[in-house]
Amino acid sequence: MKIFARASAGTDLLRLVLCAILFTHGAYRFYEGSSPILGQILEEQGFPHGSGTWLAYAVNLTETVGTVLLALRLLTLPVCAALTVIYTTGVILFHRHNGFFVVGPGTGGWEYSALLITCLLVTAWEELKTRRGLSDQVQMR
Repeated sequence: MKIFARASAGTDLLRLVLCAILFTHGAYRFYEGSSPILGQILEEQGFPHGSGTWLAYAVNLTETVGTVLLALRLLTLPVCAALTVIYTTGVILFHRHNGFFVVGPGTGGWEYSALLITCLLVTAWEELKTRRGLSDQVQMR
């Protein structure tokens, strides 16, 4: 399967831009060395003592290695599922308390995470369609 094809150019572009954004997010946390800080925050949110740093590194690996795999169309469904769980958890633990807006009328809200989750679900759906050979038309019964 091609990384980018004319027939699926819209969703391919969406997938590749999504991967670039999420890769940068995870790679920067590795570069900056803030994974242990995220781990501490996770433990403060109720994750078992000692698991936060491990979870933070797992998130970073998913955002970096996972998005490279996703860009190459390898393990698409598991990577989309893992990232969807990560960002949904982020909304529940951190962003929902800050309202909807990321900037402007509010700060730290969940609108950006909702967009990322939607893009991940569209990517997963496109993979399922491709695997099953479904057309762009949905038949109503």
